[in-house]
Amino acid sequence: MKKLNKWGVATAIVGLLIILTPVVFPVCQGLLELVNGKQVPMRCFWTARAEMIIGGLVVISGLLVAFARSEDARRRLNNQVVFLGLATILTPLYIIPTCMHPDMACNIATKPALIILGVVVTGLGLYGSFLPRPEIMPSGAK
Repeated sequence: MKKLNKWGVATAIVGLLIILTPVVFPVCQGLLELVNGKQVPMRCFWTARAEMIIGGLVVISGLLVAFARSEDARRRLNNQVVFLGLATILTPLYIIPTCMHPDMACNIATKPALIILGVVVTGLGLYGSFLPRPEIMPSGAK
């Protein structure tokens, strides 16, 4: 049996950390009251949920990288990991930004942790994408 790819396992572990970040560093739990009187969760609640989904995708991609048999499949999956890492970085900054108050818990701990983990995931994906290919021998050559 072929041994697991260590970069895929590392990617899956960082994906698990992305999932756990909003749990370890909780986001704001308050509700916003709209003009019509309806109450909705704050933006950082939705940021945390989106990051948990992205983290789950990173875990799945990392496990697929770890168990992939062909170098080409591993390389393509690592390209996917790069984009998931970028999504991890961009979500709290631009896609679903956190609160506008800089003193809130989501801006003090959650957002920086997610950005750092996103950079790590992007780095792992880039490294896995550019690993040296083993030399392929023609079928008739010895």
